[in-house]
Amino acid sequence: MSYKISIVVPVYNVEKYIETAFKSIKNQTIGFNNLELIMVNDCSKDNSGKIIDRYAKEYDNCIAIHLNENSGAAGRPRNVAIENASSDYIMFLDPDDYYEKNACQTLYHEIIKESKDIVFGNVIGKKGNNRFNMDLNWFEGKMNVEKIEDNINILFLPPSLSTKIIKREFLIKNDIKFLEGVPGQDSVFVVENLFNANGIKFLMDNPIYTYVFRDDSITNNLTLKYFKGAMFSLKERYYLYEKHGYEEYFRIHANSFLNFFLPKILATDLESEDEIKEILAYTRWFTNKCVEIGSKPSSNLLLLLFNLMVEGDIENILRYKKVFKQDIKGSIEDIAKLQSIKGWISYKKRNILERTKKRFFK
Repeated sequence: MSYKISIVVPVYNVEKYIETAFKSIKNQTIGFNNLELIMVNDCSKDNSGKIIDRYAKEYDNCIAIHLNENSGAAGRPRNVAIENASSDYIMFLDPDDYYEKNACQTLYHEIIKESKDIVFGNVIGKKGNNRFNMDLNWFEGKMNVEKIEDNINILFLPPSLSTKIIKREFLIKNDIKFLEGVPGQDSVFVVENLFNANGIKFLMDNPIYTYVFRDDSITNNLTLKYFKGAMFSLKERYYLYEKHGYEEYFRIHANSFLNFFLPKILATDLESEDEIKEILAYTRWFTNKCVEIGSKPSSNLLLLLFNLMVEGDIENILRYKKVFKQDIKGSIEDIAKLQSIKGWISYKKRNILERTKKRFFK
């Protein structure tokens, strides 16, 4: 049987969430029978593998693949899924998030009608019982373009892989794959797609999926390996900007990344001098590049941390981390408010920032 869309789902230790994600795919208005669901288990330690095997046994359009060894990130599972996809169009979903009911129908209708390489919509954030609309008041210009140069603003939207439908033939022709074994591979993938695409359409008013904020998702796995991998994938993005002649725009990308990345340094439990020294070694090329091109974070709190990193002031970085964690009383939610790349961040609670600075400068 031929399917309209192949949906790629990387799976790792998500037994608590994958049922919601699966139901959101099964209940799509386009019809579940029109979808091919490819789930790739990256050696989960919980019951995730058994759950996807149950789906595959129960539904002919569900495929469960199990990797022989853990790859360390979602890139390898996504590449394996794409290799096994049979549809002309590919979509993605993280197993701890979920689609809006008409997500597939909306994107499929538009990419068929417009004959584009990529069509994508908006995203909704969810924290507890609260849902947030993406704030894109800054976005302007055409939303239906032939090439990214027709509206460079599209490049600076949050990457949000799960909002997109992509022509499989386009991926094969341009040999576009995910980096494997490193965090941030989805951002590299999206940037490479946008630079190469002939035909891009952004449906600003159409939410495609819900991104679920989880209290344990920010501090989880913030290891030295994470920071090294994050810098590797960011450097790959820089090379793409350079390769395609858009190096002058990397400053805007760097600004967003600073707002996303620096809170992770505040949040991590890595707090010895040697650990901070190693983080600074991994990030040195990026902080140097930011100084060179005039990039800086958008909040005063993060700007102070950035300046301490540029100066290599390990003693005061450790001190600042300690004061910051005391002032937010360990609230992961407040750390999340600093991550503007998600697009839902408000700096209304500047009292946290001002209080932290005052305590730091005592």
